[in-house]
Amino acid sequence: SKQWYQRRVHGGKADFIASGSSWNFTCQHGPDECVGNKVQACVLNQMSPYAPDEYVPLIDCIMRSENPPTAAGACLKSLDIHTTTSEKVEACAGSDEGSQLLHDIGVETKNLDPKLSYVPWVLFNNVFDEEAWQQSLDNLTAVLCNKFLAGSSKC
Repeated sequence: SKQWYQRRVHGGKADFIASGSSWNFTCQHGPDECVGNKVQACVLNQMSPYAPDEYVPLIDCIMRSENPPTAAGACLKSLDIHTTTSEKVEACAGSDEGSQLLHDIGVETKNLDPKLSYVPWVLFNNVFDEEAWQQSLDNLTAVLCNKFLAGSSKC
């Protein structure tokens, strides 16, 4: 059976520079965006990459909240997710570990070919497909089911 594996990378158009043994970040929408990106990087690091049924709703909840940098705890609770805790996420996001995770994402983003020019930037099977990407901005499910998962029970 055909499977869909989603890997989310949060960093957008952030820039980074070394600062001692850690990193300083500049984000397109300001410092709160950088903190929110660290929170999401830590969430994704602490959860199984094969559990999109948990991390997709969690990231969605965080992104939809009024204050994404502080929303992880409330979202974990409202979604009844126990894979990680708000304390673990906050400790990671406030540490060099969170900075390193965000830096690694930034390096991956800067190495995309073609270069990221819009967010969200969607790769299919690790390849940028202009037509599929354009269509995915309107209906990702249709793109996945029509081009990649045709005949799958997921569709």
